[in-house]
Amino acid sequence: MAKNIFSKGQQVSLQSRVGLSPRTPTEFTVLMRLPDNGGKPQYRIRNEEQGHERVEQGSNLELIGTAPSE
Repeated sequence: MAKNIFSKGQQVSLQSRVGLSPRTPTEFTVLMRLPDNGGKPQYRIRNEEQGHERVEQGSNLELIGTAPSE
């Protein structure tokens, strides 16, 4: 289960883009973990360049970097 656990500030990308507009951003920052949906972790993520926010299941996210140290 720990495979799809992300922390606030981590940079992620979508593993599957099926059904999404080509204009949908590719890189997002994790804003927060939301309550599980059917036992699966889900997250609110945001693309800073476009201000695009969405909710995605952890199983559709892939880590691409980490946030700078505070």
